[in-house]
Amino acid sequence: MKIILLPNYLCRLYHRFTGASYIFTVLFLLGTTGFAQSQEQQTLPDHIYPGLEHVLSLTQPVTDLDPEQLSELINFVGAIPVGSSMDLKKRQGAAGAFYGFSVQGDLARVMDYAYSPDIPTYITMPSSIKNQKWLTPQVHHALRNLPRNVESTDAVHLLRGRDHEAITPDTHTGGYYSYNQDRVVTVLPGPTGPVLISVSIQNDSSEVGKKGCIIGEDEDWNYLYSGEKGLNKTGLGWVSSYMYYASSIIIYVADSTENVVHIGSFKWLNAGWAKMNMVKSNHILKGIERFASDFKIVLEAPGLPDASVLAKKYKDLLQNSEQGLQQMVSPYLQALEDSKSAELSSNPFKKLLASGEYLEQMSREEMVKVLMLEYVKGCIGKEALLQLASQSTQDQSSACLL
Repeated sequence: MKIILLPNYLCRLYHRFTGASYIFTVLFLLGTTGFAQSQEQQTLPDHIYPGLEHVLSLTQPVTDLDPEQLSELINFVGAIPVGSSMDLKKRQGAAGAFYGFSVQGDLARVMDYAYSPDIPTYITMPSSIKNQKWLTPQVHHALRNLPRNVESTDAVHLLRGRDHEAITPDTHTGGYYSYNQDRVVTVLPGPTGPVLISVSIQNDSSEVGKKGCIIGEDEDWNYLYSGEKGLNKTGLGWVSSYMYYASSIIIYVADSTENVVHIGSFKWLNAGWAKMNMVKSNHILKGIERFASDFKIVLEAPGLPDASVLAKKYKDLLQNSEQGLQQMVSPYLQALEDSKSAELSSNPFKKLLASGEYLEQMSREEMVKVLMLEYVKGCIGKEALLQLASQSTQDQSSACLL
């Protein structure tokens, strides 16, 4: 009998701005040799790489943005057909992939939801991001003004700092990870409207992977987190897995005439265990596609409340007492337990839910996240386990209420 480690990894280890989230999968095969080969894929043209390297260098304080070095890169993202994907050359030993998609609307609106310090990142990236927090206070505050700066198409605005990010459980092993990374968010004029570029580089290893759980379908956005080291996969509970290195570039190119934002996501990832990189380009591509799908669904949903309404809802929930939050979240956890989902048959989640220990160990932010996502689900027409939202769509001010 031969045991083959077959990476099918990633679907989600990181998205963002990012940021997201990729998959470890270990399959045990009998009488089989070799690794699975990725499907034949186009490769990124060589003339695009100088622009990518310039963008990544912006995380260093000594580097100034040179718009001329980005013109080919921006034109590429603005012109490539929706759904295009390509392999990237390895960077620092990490595999890479590109995916292009689009979102209807203007760039300022995208920024109001996805880059506001008053709206959690998981609202627009629910299956990728567990939580995100800026570690540089001045950047956190400056982000409030950035959407208004996109109207100054003749100016460049650059914010540079660090943040902490944690991702949701991956779809095969349930592992989830958290890490610090260098971040840059910049706005500059483009050929068809303003351009937003978000850059992140994780040079230090993540915290050890921990056991998480996806309840039901991934697009339902129902996740549990144990806090225990390991992977939630038979035979892999012992694994000490890490994200060793990751970098991400997301470029948003507005077309003001067509009222659409073209988006290109470039990602590299080195992750695995025992210092072995288990990630291939096709795994990264699957993760980007998952991020892109949710991002588009949320931002294009007719029932999505105004950004100001979401910000107020988040602020109000944060002001609740811990006991009040527990009372609101308890029916949600009970609904998960009552679902008899096959994923709950594994420890430690069945025991944690049945004993009430899971609710007791939830932080305020974790409870608020559950309530915010249930609220948004109800507003945009997804099935919500908590009926936090009215089904009426006639008046946005009363469409989604606790």
